Amino acid sequence: MSGITFTTRQHDAAFPRVRESSANLPGGVHLSIAATRSTRLVDLCMSRDFMSVHLEFSPEQARAVAAELLAGADALQGRG
Repeated sequence: MSGITFTTRQHDAAFPRVRESSANLPGGVHLSIAATRSTRLVDLCMSRDFMSVHLEFSPEQARAVAAELLAGADALQGRG
């Protein structure tokens, strides 16, 4: 899925979210990722039509999930 463009917004201390990014993926899927100040969690939401999946991760869990995603991508590209 190369060529995916994320729109990213940084927020000041008055806003509940520190950072949010979103992208439209192939197949009509919308992906959004946000770091929420009050909960100290990283939110991952994927939605399509009337269905959505919402996951919340601690910073440590988010890093572990990101590492596994990268390891899987590397394995598919013969780097791992």
